[in-house]
This record gives sequence, structure tokens and C-alpha cells, in this order.
Amino acid sequence: MKNEVLLLLLSFLIVGCQNHDTERTFYISPMGNDANTGLQAATAWKTLERVNQTTFEPGDAIRFESGGIWKGNLKPNGSGSPGKPITIGTYGDGPRPVINIGKEEGAGISLNNQSWWEIEGMEITSGEPHQLGLRREGIVATAEGEAILIEHIVIRDCYLHDIWGDVGGDKSGVAIYVGQRLLGVEAEQNCVANDVLIENNTIRRVDKIGIAVNGDEQVIIRKNIIENTGGDGIIVLGAHEALVEYNYADRTCLRSGDPDLNTGGEDWWPHTAAIWLYANTRTIMQYNEVYNTGRQPANGDGFAYDFDFDCQRCILQYNYSANNHGFLLIMNRTNDNIARYNISQNDQTHLIQIHGYTEDRNLIHNNVFYVDHSTIDLDYYCGMENEKDKNKLGVNFKNNIFYASGQGRFRTVYSHGSAIDRQFNDSIHTSALTDPPNFWNNCFFGPWLNGIPNDPQQVLEDPMLIEAGSGGWGLSSLQGYQLKQASPCIDKGIAIDSMGKYDYFGHPIGATTPDIGAFESTSKIN
Repeated sequence: MKNEVLLLLLSFLIVGCQNHDTERTFYISPMGNDANTGLQAATAWKTLERVNQTTFEPGDAIRFESGGIWKGNLKPNGSGSPGKPITIGTYGDGPRPVINIGKEEGAGISLNNQSWWEIEGMEITSGEPHQLGLRREGIVATAEGEAILIEHIVIRDCYLHDIWGDVGGDKSGVAIYVGQRLLGVEAEQNCVANDVLIENNTIRRVDKIGIAVNGDEQVIIRKNIIENTGGDGIIVLGAHEALVEYNYADRTCLRSGDPDLNTGGEDWWPHTAAIWLYANTRTIMQYNEVYNTGRQPANGDGFAYDFDFDCQRCILQYNYSANNHGFLLIMNRTNDNIARYNISQNDQTHLIQIHGYTEDRNLIHNNVFYVDHSTIDLDYYCGMENEKDKNKLGVNFKNNIFYASGQGRFRTVYSHGSAIDRQFNDSIHTSALTDPPNFWNNCFFGPWLNGIPNDPQQVLEDPMLIEAGSGGWGLSSLQGYQLKQASPCIDKGIAIDSMGKYDYFGHPIGATTPDIGAFESTSKIN
């Protein structure tokens, strides 16, 4: 009996040791000592260097004391495993722990060829002025080498601010980056990140980019706040069925394309937008809000949203865009993408710019485009040398409301050339080039400087919106874009196979005779 008891106790001790070895918690405090074990708050480590010397195991936790400040770069080693990620977080009460990278190059937290990590509740900053040629970043998980796949990267509830990197060249900085260092045509062949979640982070005052993910499957970017970036707000490259939702972007693209900005040479990309996709398939952008994008002279974009090269069957729905230098860019080499049930209020310059051909089957339907000052263009871009066939340029517009009030005006133009010396031709009416038409069952209200586009089933009456132009901050501020009961747009839309289930306001969509605009009148408004 004694032997059996001893064996049982020994087995418990062995199991306990195994769990201790594989699921450890390490504490780091400004009052700690690197000679300690780090395994209790009372025996915490002190420096980032001590953490960087350790190879962590699946299930380990790294905890920084709340309110503490560390200088330098955190580069922990090791990978977690399915169900046992390595986590970085906080302990104690108080503000977030701060990693301040100062004047140095690099990221506040960086992982390389490492998987199954979760980072939560950290603050990353620099505060130092920009120094040309130094890449400064917030949190990055990168892949290097051939056939490298990184999996399960979660970055949640972090605050990244005042990180001034380059806004061009190969040292462009990103506040949160997951993937390979590819922002060009190779992205679709290098989809290297699966199971990526970036949510509830706040990013302010960074150069160049807020969030970028070079992903493959299970990529979600949601509920992030991005304010004051030199370039793009959010980029997703090479992903399949990604989800970009409930993000807030204000004052992105403020510095890219500035001809007076020293970027160290010509090897930089000045064209930036707030939230956009590159080489994605079946990705959805929804419930996002974008305000006040900048547009320096060499930046040909400044759009709130963008279906960029090689996007296929992606959807832009239920989004809000206000006071940007454009609502939507649709590049060539895109097909079967849909923009539906979105609201654009006082977007300026080029409302929608189109680079591809009608045969690509991109579709813009049931949106509201409102403007009460300035002239905004539907811009058919004909290339640097005006080489594209104007007879083929276009996308299909169905069931949209184009509403110009006050001093607002719409215009259709064919443009060519670089951003700085762009040439515009508004003398060619779209009806002379599009047969069959690109426009069906749209409502046009207010001035259209060079003639309303050819639309056989057009509505030319006041759409009778509840309160056009009344949108403020937030997705819920757009109730004024619902239709009144007597609106001529009710039941005047054309049926579309891919209508979706709901309008902007959550009402079910009619199957056969939808309304024109972003509101479906199943619930009548007096």
C-alpha cells in the first residue's frame, strides 16, 4: 500500500513539474532584477534584454507591470502551439506598460518566423523626430525566407503613437505589421500569415502606415482607431475571405506625396488611401468609417476605400465616408467586386476613379453620394499616356442616388497623366461611349456639369431623403439618408442577383423591386 501511495504522489509531482515547465508566467518590473527567476511578481526581471535572452515555450505568459516604462526593443524568442499561444500582457493596476524605442531603429515588439503569439494591453511609442533612413515601428510579426508560414498572431487593445518613420522607400514604417516586407506585385504569391486578429487598437501620429497584413486565410481587422498617419490607414494584401470591419480612420494620407518631403531618393510610393485591399479574394470591408483623408500633390489616391490590383469578388458594404479626397478607387486587373449600401458625404476631388473595363463586371449599387460644395468627379482614368480604350472603361452603376445640393456639382471626366500634372477631359459625354449603358436605375438630383450619364431608367426627381447632408460622426449619425414615404425612389430600383440581405440601416431588402439608394422601405418613414 505504501508503494502505491508513493507512486501516486510521484505521478502528481511529475505532472505538476510538466505543467510548470510548459505554462510559465514571467514578470517584468522596473523595480525587478535580471538575476531573479522572473517567475513571480516578487522575483521579477527588470529589462527587455533579459526577456530577449529567453526562448519561451507554448503556453508561457510574459507580463509587464502596469505603469512601467522600458527603453529599447522587445524581441522575444520561441513559438507557441495550437491552443497554447505565448502571450504578452500586463499585471497590476494602472496604465498600460510602455515600450519606448526612442531614437533607435526597429519595432517596440518584433517577432520573426514565429507563430502562436498574442499581444495585449501594451503601449508603444518613440516620440523622437523622424530620422531619414531609420525604420521605426510599433508591433511587427514578419516572415523571412522561402515557404515560411506564420500562424495565429493576435494584437489586441494596444496603444501605438508618435512613431515617426519614413513615409517612402524601403524604410517605410508601419504601426502594426504582419507578413513579409512586400507591398507590391509579389504579395499575391507570398501569402504568409494565417489566423491573424488585429482588434481594438488605437494608432495615432505615425509614419507611414497604420496597419498592414500580408495574409492568407482567417485575417480579421476590426474595431481599430487610426488617426494622423503619413500614409495608408489599413492595407490587406493577398488574403482570402478576410474581414475588415468597424474600423475608424481619421486624417490618414497626410504626408505621402508631398513633393517637398525628403524621402532619400526616388524609390518611394506616394499613392496612399485609408482602407484598401490588394490581391484579395472574397474579402469584406464593412461598417467602417473614414474621415478627412489628405492628398498631397504627388498622391494620386486619397480615397477612403480601394479595390486595388487583382482583387476578385470582394465586397464593400455598410461603410461611411466623409470629407475624403474620394470615396472609392477601382484599379484594373480587378473583377466581380461589389460596392453596395454605403454612404458618401462631401467626399471631394475624384468621388470614384475607375481604371478597369466594364467587362471586368465590377458593380456599384444602392449607395448614396451626397455633395454640397465643390465639383466632384466620376473619373475614368485612361493611363499615363492616355492609352486606354475609352469605349471599354467603366463599371456598372445601379440603384444609386447622386445628390448635389447647395454649391455641390458632379462631373464625368476622362483623365490621364501623373498625379501632379493630371489632365482632365470633360468634353466627352459617357452616353457617346457606352453602349450598352453602364448606368441603370440611378437617381440624379442636382447639377451635373457635363450632362447626366446615359441611364435608360433614370430618376430625375428629388429623392426625398429625410435630411440629406446631416451625417455627423459615427455610423449611427446617418438616419437622414433614409427615404420619406413619398420618395420617387421607392420600388424603382433594378433587381440584382447579389443584392445582399440588408440595407445600410438593417432593413431586409426587397427581392424583385428594390428601392434606389442605401435605404429599403420595408419600414416606411413619414
